[in-house]
Amino acid sequence: MPTRQVQLAERVALTLERHAKELCELTNPRMSADEREAVALAIPILVQLLKGGHGASAAALAIDHLAVNSAANTNAICEAGAIAPLVALLQAGAGSEAATNAAGALWTLAYLNDTNRNAICEAGAIAPLVALLQAGAGSETATNAASALWSLANSTDTNRNAICEAGAIAPLVVLLQAGACSAAATSAAGALWNLANSTDTNRTAIREAGAIAPLVALLQAGAGSKAATIAAGALRNLATSNNTNKNAIREAGAIAPLVALLQAGAGSEAATKAAGALRNLANSTDTNRNAIREAGAIAPLVALLQAGAGSEAATNAASALQNLSDSHTCSHAILAALADAATPLDAFPHLQQKLRLVATERLQRTEAGEDAAALEAALAMATAMGTTDEAMTARVRSRLVELRTAATRRARRESVGLNVALPADFTCPITYDKMKDPVVASDGHSYERSAIEEIRNFYLLTRISPKGNRTFLPVPSSTPIFQPIFCQSLLPFYRKHTNFSLPCCACRRQPPV
Repeated sequence: MPTRQVQLAERVALTLERHAKELCELTNPRMSADEREAVALAIPILVQLLKGGHGASAAALAIDHLAVNSAANTNAICEAGAIAPLVALLQAGAGSEAATNAAGALWTLAYLNDTNRNAICEAGAIAPLVALLQAGAGSETATNAASALWSLANSTDTNRNAICEAGAIAPLVVLLQAGACSAAATSAAGALWNLANSTDTNRTAIREAGAIAPLVALLQAGAGSKAATIAAGALRNLATSNNTNKNAIREAGAIAPLVALLQAGAGSEAATKAAGALRNLANSTDTNRNAIREAGAIAPLVALLQAGAGSEAATNAASALQNLSDSHTCSHAILAALADAATPLDAFPHLQQKLRLVATERLQRTEAGEDAAALEAALAMATAMGTTDEAMTARVRSRLVELRTAATRRARRESVGLNVALPADFTCPITYDKMKDPVVASDGHSYERSAIEEIRNFYLLTRISPKGNRTFLPVPSSTPIFQPIFCQSLLPFYRKHTNFSLPCCACRRQPPV
């Protein structure tokens, strides 16, 4: 080429580069909408500069600035053909300013735009972006690449799988090690968050790459940290339908910091993501549920319900409490917390229905027992949950009177030193409980009527006594099999030391059949 032509080409290249830098100086991420619209006239020129080599880095940065918070500019940039030359600039590698700026521009173009995400992936951006991650957490290049992958992964399973298959998970996990103050670690956590919102294969691969421990470490930065919020979201997705991941997350110590994030309240994205993570962790074993309860999660989860069904934080909290209520211990703690907070559950019908069942079952169980305090608490819980009617309340209150009367008698006996243990013959050999309606069977032993009648057919057929050392005798069909009894040998003893009053039928022992 003649010398003059060479000189002219160099001058053109320098002019283009100068113009690119001048256009870049006219732009910045904090431009107003009017300013972006004014500079948007330069978009075709900037796209051409991307292709020319000289000035490409400055042009990529200017395009990044113009696309921020402007859907119109973003569409215009893509329609002008910017994606392919931006992807080509990535090939310059981690040491290149052009690659760094191109990664940043692709991140912005992909943000909240599925069409652009798919176009960027189809243009072959994933592999060079993954390669740029190797620059490390201290590099703006790696930060921009991780951010671009974060946006690209917020799309289809096809894109997410392509990112995983390109080997992105391992270098993303390495970037997490930089901690909550690192923009690269935050973006890497975001990318893993979206990659985990896919197949169980991806979730397992992320765990096996060692992501859980550094994600849990990011939670320690607290609710005011973007890194902690994103880490909570990533752990939430990793705990979806994967019991191995759930156990690994618990074992890594995630529950306590997740519970701490709840304290930020329903208006906090960190609390919302933490409630979602606890919801998924509680959809597992009682080991996980009890660990969540022991970490103090129930009270702040109940507090989040106050925000109502329109709040994502409250919805996640309701689901977490519903999963926790599968544990007997947790369900009682939830009922107690709801009673203390006087929290209405009308906005969360599934949780309300489940807890009503729990409260009813608890009331029935304690009504059959001997603990008046427990029965009174169960009645209060059932009433608070709206599961009692007048007849049930009256019946339970009658039982409370009965239990309190018995407790008063026991206390009176104990006060004068007559704390007499229940004789063994007063205990049913089938239920091992004190008999309320004792009968004697043809083997000569006493049983609770309901217990022996429930198994009578088996023992009449085999003629083997529940006590094992006697046989049931055949009886005429007209003869009652069981007779009301009260052991005469025990009457003087029990009458002497107790105020026990006997039903009339118990005083007339009839011979066993």
